[in-house]
Amino acid sequence: MSPLESRITKQQNRFALDCSLDELKRIYHALFSQLRADSEVDIDESDLLLDIQVVLQREAQAEAVDVSTHSEWSRFLGDSSVAPCEQRYANYREKKRLS
Repeated sequence: MSPLESRITKQQNRFALDCSLDELKRIYHALFSQLRADSEVDIDESDLLLDIQVVLQREAQAEAVDVSTHSEWSRFLGDSSVAPCEQRYANYREKKRLS
């Protein structure tokens, strides 16, 4: 693909993105982290974020990843340090308390 070609195409007012699995993981991280960073953010979880998550979960399952186990799911997404759920929730509660 030349630098002038776009990996985003438009067909009848719909857009399609041509990206790698790693790029899709980064997009998911960015959208998900925005939800975490600002509880008032207006990202409709029932649409794009959920669609991306479902696609990623299918890819993970195809690689024998148990997506119901947070640590396995996080590792699949490329998280280098996976904190236990209890620690993540404690951090989240502390962050909310300080907000």
